[in-house]
Amino acid sequence: MKRHEALYPLSHHHHHALVTAVELKKAGKEKTEKSLQDYRRSVIEFWNQDGRGHFRDEEEVLLPLYSQYGNVDQEPIRKMLVQHAQIRGMVERIREQPRLTAEQFRELGELLDEHVRLEERTVFPMIEEVVPEKLLYQANGRFHRDSVSGR
Repeated sequence: MKRHEALYPLSHHHHHALVTAVELKKAGKEKTEKSLQDYRRSVIEFWNQDGRGHFRDEEEVLLPLYSQYGNVDQEPIRKMLVQHAQIRGMVERIREQPRLTAEQFRELGELLDEHVRLEERTVFPMIEEVVPEKLLYQANGRFHRDSVSGR
């Protein structure tokens, strides 16, 4: 999918979220040496390094910019924000709950996968369509950089 280059940092975050989602969806299903505590550490590391900052980038930079040119009161935007709240809640539960199940990790993996696809296939194209290119580039300078690629 062709993405405006100013949004590349967010798409890089999405790539890493999808890699995390694939791993989480395997929890308890495939032979692996990963324990539930390993999954917990993986989720917390992902969240602390990129997830939290990525959500801030979208909520505090991208959506306010979009609201100047498009209508944020649309189902894809509402769904995106509801999913942000759900993902935050799941991460907090994983962080705080002493006993975890493989199902909790698989649920988070499914939601992350669905969320990334919503943003890449629906929300970002809506934004790219109406926000002036110059302003997308300015927004890019405010995005946090990916912990893996540095972009």
